[in-house]
Amino acid sequence: MAGVWVTVCLPGEAAGDIEGALGEALAPFYLDTADNPVDRGMWDARHIRGGSDGMGFAVAPGHLGDPRLIHDDPGYDGSPRPSAPGVCAGGPRALLDFSQPHLGSERAVAASWDLWHSLSALHPPAVRLAVFVDRWRNDPDAFPGDRWGDEMLSAYRAQPLIRAYLDHPFSLNMGYLGFVGPADPLEHPVIGYDGTRAEYIRELTASHPPNTDVLTLDGWWLEGGIDAVHASCDPGSCPHDPPKPTVWQGSEAYLANLPGDTILVRLHCHA
Repeated sequence: MAGVWVTVCLPGEAAGDIEGALGEALAPFYLDTADNPVDRGMWDARHIRGGSDGMGFAVAPGHLGDPRLIHDDPGYDGSPRPSAPGVCAGGPRALLDFSQPHLGSERAVAASWDLWHSLSALHPPAVRLAVFVDRWRNDPDAFPGDRWGDEMLSAYRAQPLIRAYLDHPFSLNMGYLGFVGPADPLEHPVIGYDGTRAEYIRELTASHPPNTDVLTLDGWWLEGGIDAVHASCDPGSCPHDPPKPTVWQGSEAYLANLPGDTILVRLHCHA
């Protein structure tokens, strides 16, 4: 089982009940039920995501704070996941800015820089990860019995500045704090970055816009713009011709050409 990103397209009249419309559109693809063909099962848990982590949409000029914009569901622990400035998880297509394909990522990366520097002014400086790794490897009294580096990484994360930063969604899950083996853990790239804010944003912004699966208005789940599964059919005997997006690879280009009142919602699903 793995995660999958999908952008759900809803008609404009769904604005009054986004959650209900999502439930109806996604129900034919729910995999944990005997009512749907097994090959149509695409998800068993879902969360609105994208506004906080760089996978969402840039908000069009003049629409910051528009109540029609859609923002992330709370985290798994109930913690809020605020959208990065100028980013959201969806809304009417006309409120979203598709003019610069990397704009959503750029704004989220800028938020990751700004968060680090604002927190750095509030907390004592943190000891770098490399120092903890060196102690773990070379000082037998530093983390005795810590074969896999778990205690060492926990001690690193326990520093107030590191904890406050990495626990915030704007840190964008960059870096790697996991098993210490052939591949060393990697500190978040903003920590110790010696370039300017503009250089950091330029270096870390995604080179391509998010390329998600798409659930179309008429019930087709498009995987990568190639494979298509219809909501009302058994995949093995579907008589319908799947839609042919005018532009793919790159679901953003397809979404950008939908009618302005189409509501787009970005989801991260367990599948």
